[in-house]
This record gives sequence, structure tokens and C-alpha cells, in this order.
Amino acid sequence: MKDPGARESMWSSMYIRRTRSRMQRERTGGAPQEYSPETLHQVQQWRKFISSSANKANLIRFLVAEWKTPKLRDKVNEKQLYVASEESCLHITKDQWAEVAGLQSNQEEADTRMILYAAHAAEEGYSAVVVTADDTDVLLLCLAFSADISCPLFQNCGTKNQVRNLDITKLRQALGDSVCNALIGMHAYTGCDTLSAFAGRGKLRALKLIMRSEHFQEVFRKLGQSWELSMDLFKKLQAFTCKLYTASTTTEDINTARHQLFCAQRGELESSQLPPCEDCLSMHAMRANYQAGIWRASLQQQPHVPSPVKHGWARNDDGQLTVEWMRGSPAPEAVLQLLSCNCSHRCKLPECQCMSSGLKCTNLCKLQTCDNHPQEQDHGMMITEADLTDSETED
Repeated sequence: MKDPGARESMWSSMYIRRTRSRMQRERTGGAPQEYSPETLHQVQQWRKFISSSANKANLIRFLVAEWKTPKLRDKVNEKQLYVASEESCLHITKDQWAEVAGLQSNQEEADTRMILYAAHAAEEGYSAVVVTADDTDVLLLCLAFSADISCPLFQNCGTKNQVRNLDITKLRQALGDSVCNALIGMHAYTGCDTLSAFAGRGKLRALKLIMRSEHFQEVFRKLGQSWELSMDLFKKLQAFTCKLYTASTTTEDINTARHQLFCAQRGELESSQLPPCEDCLSMHAMRANYQAGIWRASLQQQPHVPSPVKHGWARNDDGQLTVEWMRGSPAPEAVLQLLSCNCSHRCKLPECQCMSSGLKCTNLCKLQTCDNHPQEQDHGMMITEADLTDSETED
């Protein structure tokens, strides 16, 4: 029987995520320069360097190739090095290297890979696992899956001078299994790296709500269990959102809650102080369900993840993912006809309020000869993708 305390495991992984801001930089020519392994010595700004997915991939491949050589393997000494590169994982020791079939995975997120590797380490007989990550996503994933990891689990986090080792196993015992199993759904729904958050409504308020309510704990335990968000679950999420904005409310309909809050403040509040309408909230809930589904598959080597399209995202003409904020009209047509812009010479993005809202100009607009006015045969209010493209390229 091996002595698990006499050896260490080290993991390296990467997560390539094309954020909207990065895609915008690439479209406008602001993407960082790509380097090959032979030109790494020329890198001056490493922060800008790692903002490129291609650079990250090249760097990882370069490091893996170097660590496989006998010269660097000799520096491993008695440790064991596990290195993840794309879908493969290598086990490197002083004497040899080999691919680990049990850790080959198509998971795209480094956060979920850490959970998969932690479970593997426990199965290999290690006395404890320490996950080094200063990230909220990783903390909540560790809490959610610590019951499935058969050894004490810790998270090393903090700054250089204030490093902390959180005992995840004891923290789960303190919070309770029911709350910890609901954290994945709650974290996705209240905002994370891939989802927007509710303005002015932090996670602490949401956590207090679910800790006081077994009903809401059950709601968020179900979020992400299926790729399709059921109407029943969405109605329960509406009720939670109503409580998130007004703790004393008795309504469970988000549109009614918006109206009540607007009237209570006599209309003297910013739009960000109101909860989203039902249409926008349904799109948000679908995105949260999709992200929670990815996290819940952390222990699966080859999870089947469907396309995010029709799960709160869409693809534009360039094939890039965009957020689908809503599917209906932003307001009744009678109200939309009252909207106007003050453009003097030409309606264009982003100055034109009508175009920024995805609407055609109306008879109340200052400029009546712009290209954004509806044609006689145009019965719709929403502008097309071609309208947006033309307006951007005219400058």
C-alpha cells in the first residue's frame, strides 16, 4: 500500500473563453499579437500575451513538451506532475511520462477540471487534496462536490502575504448538504463570469434567502439538472427574484413585482433598481440553467454539452455568440411610438437612442430623413442586422 503523504500532485490547466469584449477587440483589430514557442523570449507584456487564446494554447504545449524531456523530468524528484493540455492529461515523474486515460476530458473550463482531478487524486489514495485557486467559482464547486471526494479537501487562496487554507470539508458540514448542493444554481443565477448579475442585489442577500428557505434550496438544486428549463422551475425562480428585490412581497409574478415597486417609489427610481421583466428574466434563467448544467457535470470526463444557442444565447451573422436579452418587444407598440431621438444630421450608433434600443425612428424624432425610418412596407419595429452593419461602416 502506498504512502499518499509522501508524494504530491500538481496540476496545470487552462480555460479558453472567448468573451464578448475579446471578440470585440478581434473584430476591431485590437487582438493581441500571437507568438510561437520560438518567439516567447520577445514577449514584453505578459498580461496582454495571455489574453490571447492561441498564445495560451501555444504556451501550454511548449511547457508540456519541455517537461517531458529527461532534463526537466529529473527536476520533479519524488513529486508527481499532472499536466492538462487541451483534452489530454499527462502524468510526469522522474523516470517516465504517460497519458492518463482516466483524466482525458472534453471539459472546457479549468474550474470543472480541478474538481475532476481532485476526485481522481482521492481515488488514487492521497490523504488530502489542496486546490490552489483564488476564485469564487472554484470555492462553490468545491463545496458542492466535496461530498463526492473521498478525502479532506482544502482550497488555498488569498494574496501573497495573506494566504489562507480553507477547510472545505468542515465548511460544508457547517453550511449543510442541502445549502451546498444549491450553491451551484444560486451562483449561476445571481451572476458569474458568463452571466450578468442583478444590479444592487448581491450574493449575500441571495445566500441568506436560500439558507432560510428549504423551498428555495430545492429550487436551486434543480437548476442545471436538465438542459431544458421547465416552466414550473421558472415560476419558482420568479418567486425567488421577487423576494430578492422586496423581502416582504407576497407576489410571485415578476411583472407584478416590477409594477408594485415602481408605484411604491412613485416612479422616482432608475430602471436598474427594478427587477427584469418576465421576458428578460426567462432568457437569464435559461443561461443560468445552462451554466449550472456545465458545472454539475464536473465529475464527468466526457460530458455532452449542447450548443448554447436557444439557451439564452444566439449567433450573429459572423457565427459569434451573443446574448439573447429578450425575445419580445421591449414595450407596447403604443409606447414605442412615443420614443424619439435628437439626432441632427444622421442617425447612427451609438449616438442614436432609437438604434441603440433596436428600434426604428418615429415621427417624433428630430430628423425625419434618416435611413432608420421604417419604409412603407416595413411593419416591424426592430432594426435588422444589416441596419447595424451599415451604420457602423459609414464612418
